[in-house]
Formats: sequence, structure tokens, C-alpha cells
Amino acid sequence: MGKPTVELKFCKLDLPEEGFKLTSGQSLKEITVAYEEYGTLAADKKNAIYICHALTGDPHAAFYNSEDDKQPGWWDPMIGPGKPIDTEKYYAVCSNILGGCNGTTGPSSINPDTNEPFGTSFPMVTIKDVVNVQKLFLDQLGIPDLYCVIGGSMGGMQALEWSIEYPEYVHRCVCIASAISLTSQALAFDVIGRQEIESDPDWHDGNYLEKESKPVKGLSRARQIGHVTYLSSSSMDAKFGRELQEDKRTEQPGKFSTDFQVESYLNYQGKKFVDRFDANSYLYISRMMDMFDLAREHGSIEDAFKETHCHFLIVSISTDWLFPPSQQLDIVSALISNRKSVSYFQLDSQYGHDAFLIEYDTLGVGVDAFLNDQDVELNQNAIDELEFEQISSLIDDEIHLLDVGSGDGEVMRTLRNRKNVSGICLDLDFYKIVECMRKGLPAIQLDVDTGLGIIADDTFDCVLLNETIQQLRSALHAIKQIIRISDNGVISFPNFAYYAFRLSLFFTGKLPISRSLPFEWYNTPNIHLVTVKDFQDLCERHNINIEEINFLSDGLIGRMLIVLGLTNLGSERSIVRISRPEK
Repeated sequence: MGKPTVELKFCKLDLPEEGFKLTSGQSLKEITVAYEEYGTLAADKKNAIYICHALTGDPHAAFYNSEDDKQPGWWDPMIGPGKPIDTEKYYAVCSNILGGCNGTTGPSSINPDTNEPFGTSFPMVTIKDVVNVQKLFLDQLGIPDLYCVIGGSMGGMQALEWSIEYPEYVHRCVCIASAISLTSQALAFDVIGRQEIESDPDWHDGNYLEKESKPVKGLSRARQIGHVTYLSSSSMDAKFGRELQEDKRTEQPGKFSTDFQVESYLNYQGKKFVDRFDANSYLYISRMMDMFDLAREHGSIEDAFKETHCHFLIVSISTDWLFPPSQQLDIVSALISNRKSVSYFQLDSQYGHDAFLIEYDTLGVGVDAFLNDQDVELNQNAIDELEFEQISSLIDDEIHLLDVGSGDGEVMRTLRNRKNVSGICLDLDFYKIVECMRKGLPAIQLDVDTGLGIIADDTFDCVLLNETIQQLRSALHAIKQIIRISDNGVISFPNFAYYAFRLSLFFTGKLPISRSLPFEWYNTPNIHLVTVKDFQDLCERHNINIEEINFLSDGLIGRMLIVLGLTNLGSERSIVRISRPEK
């Protein structure tokens, strides 16, 4: 079987006589869009996924343009038959952005008014302009709406803009390693990169296309500066350290050049880049990214997402210092505050910002679960029916619930199906988050001890903490967070004062193992031993209201002790409904 190939296509947009009006107020009379498409558009046209490329990306996202190509498209592991963006199921399309240099109208295009390249006479464009052109392009392709829009880095900015600008058109949005705006540090690197280009004598104020020389050195240095921001300290140490290169240079090195491999690598990246990218496009696109600021445009990050309707997946990278995880968590926090459907996970990677182009095993699993969720039949054996009924009795119908320590989401899914409960699952285990997303449940990957802090006051109607509190570093902190973000919470925990546990310890001298405590002492996740009496005393000392307690025991003796009022002795597990202290 030969290589899967794809054709680069061009679409000239049907514009009104006055042309396409930009956010700056200027207009473009003609716009051509370069694009590639993968898979087949379904008869009902409901399977379209739009892929947004990053700053220096292009429309060649997957496959090969010819059998002779040595490298496939930049996101080939994500797109194709049986891959996360499965082209046997979805129709995917990726186009070069407005202002680019890979076939779509940009500074190197011919200005129809002068019959010469635009150069720096090309009007300033914004991310919003880019997305508006993409919308016109998709309309011309006959696509009535998008199943999903997905992108990383600047592509993630486009994806967010899509969800805000066209809330009825987009059903799912995947934003990877991106933000609502750049940090000042990221802005600084872009500023330096643009100055390198503009200070190159061969830039000729942007009119170099008709000259004999081009700003090769300036563009190369700009690329090298940018490329450093895509890596992490650990990835650079692992790849280069302070290793020296074998001197294979054909030209005389500069006086202050070194023989470190990292210098050779950056020089190579710079030289390779100038062969495929236009310097003016780099200036326009990097500035476009710098000016993107959803909070400033809409008044706040929460207001930016107020009218969105789609399901979101936000992905961060642990070592990304260009778009640090705190920026993705800001988006997650704003979406949660607006009670939107949002999932989130983090790629733990040494590769820095570039990890979304490398860590396909993890990224692919998460994206696949989000795109291909299905409400499969409930597994009746996955939950303890008696315990679930006791939990369910403390949770009202049709509320917005946060399930903390949700595991694979079976309790939340059962509440959704039986009581029409909506909400979000929260767990630290990536693969549990994946299971939740596969079941169609919004799920966020966070450490409970610190993660609840990103959630605003009064965001949920109720918080469920099911057999998790004994695993937390600070149970009291978690309880206070619960009644901050909700009027009330439902907390279940194993009672370490249960009579059978006491007898086991007394007669065997060993910590008990049971259905509710299924771990050996050396591998248990439980770091606190809590009893019913301990919990009651804690709530009393901190003025936390206990609205109701349900006591559970699997054994007859335990149930008899509960009936006799010896709850601390007879209860194997307890389920408590708490509420805020009265003011």
C-alpha cells in the first residue's frame, strides 16, 4: 500500500463588491484560501472538524502531498483512519490563515490595485478576521456547522474565537496549550523577533520581494528566538546539555561562535525556516497573536464565554512556559463559572510547548475520548446500589453537581440518568478522566487539595465527595472549599471506628482489610483515619452544619448497633450532608 496522499486546493471566496471588511475598518477585495481536506463529508454534513494551525503552521496537517514526500503533515499522528480524528468517521479540513504565506492571501500576495505584492501595505489582521474568513470559506464549502474545531497554540486561540464568535455553529471546541492572551514574557520574545526582521538591512521596509536580497538573517534569528520558547529547560538539557558538535561547517564561523550543539541546532532551525516562510507574514501573524485578548475585548474572561454553547476540552502542558498551565486553568475556571460543559487534562511532558506536536500517545487518547463519547449502557455492577441510593437520597433532582474524586464517573452518570443531574467530574487520574469523557461526562483533571481553588463561589448546587476525604492532605480545607463553591455538600467516608475493624486490629494486630478498606497498609491511598465521631466533632468546632447522616453497614451486627444508637461502632461507612454555617 502506498502513502496516503492529499491535494492542496485553493478556494477563491465569493466576496461582495466592497470586499471583505476587516476589524480595522479596511477591506480586502480578493481572498484566496489554501486548504486540504481529509475524509468524506457525510450526507447530513454533520461530521466536519476544522483544524486550526499554529503561528508558523500551514494547511498540510496530515498525509503526504506526493509519494515522494519524506515527511507527512504536521499533525499526521492525529488525523487519519483509526486515529483520534478518524477520517473514516469525520471530514476534517485545515486551511492556511489569512495573512499567511502558504497559499492564502497575505503580504506576499498580489495587490489587485497595484498588480504588485502587498508587502507591508497589506492591512493589519486579527484572530477574529482569520476566523471570519474561515467561516466564509466553510460556508462556501457547504458546511452548515462544525462537529468540532480544534487547535494548539495560536490554533487554540482561533478555536476559542470560533466558540465565541459563532456559538450556534460550533458543537465542540478543543483548545490545546493556548490562552485568552499572551503573557508579557511571551510578548517580549515576539517583539524581539519582529525587531530582528525589521532591523535586517535586506528587509527594505517590507518591499523585499522584488529585490535581489531578502531579510534571511533577521527571519532566521526571529525563528531561533521563537523556537527556544517552544522547548523546555529539561528537553534542551536532554537533547543537547553542553555537548560539543563535530565541526562540519563549510563557512568560517564568527569570532564569538561556539561549538555547542545547541548553537548548531538553532542555526539549522533558522536556515530551514527561511526556505518555507515569508518574513512579512511572520511580522503580521506574530503581531496578530500578540493583540489577541478576549478579556479586554469582552470585559472579563467570564463574560467572553457567557454566550458559548459548545462542549469544551482544554489541554495544558506541564513544562510549557510560553503558555503556562495557569492560563489554561483560567479558561477552565471561567467556563465552570458560566456552568459550561468543560473537560480538562494536562500533558505531563518534558518537551515544553512543542509537546502537542510530540506526545500523541496521551493527547490522542484524550482527544479521542472527547470526540467519540457515547452514553453506553449503565454497568449495574459498577456501583454499590444500596450506597448509591443513600447518596442519591441526599441529592436533589436536576441540580448542577461537582463530583470530586469521581473515579470513572459511574456515580455521576447514574445520577444523570436517574435524576437528570448535570455537572462535572473531578479526579487526578488521567485515565479516569478519559473514562468519564468516553461516557459523555465533562471531567477535569485536578488535585482536589489545590484544584477546588480555581472554582468561584456558588458555582454548583451541590458537591459530592464520595470516599475521597480520607485521601486528602487537608480534609478541613476541602470541606471549607466545598461549602464555599456550593450551598451544601455530600461526603461519604469509611468509619475507621467500625467494630469489625477494631476487632481485627485487637485480635490480629494488623490493620483491617475490607470492601470499604481494600488496601494493604503499604499501598493504601488513605492518609487520614477518620471516624463518625471525629467528623462530627470537626464540623461542630468549625460551625459547619450537618443536615443529615446516613449510616451503612454490610453486616447484621453493624446494622443492629446502628439501630441501638451506637453509630460510631456499628457504621462501616457514613454519608453526611453538610451546609454552610449560619451567618
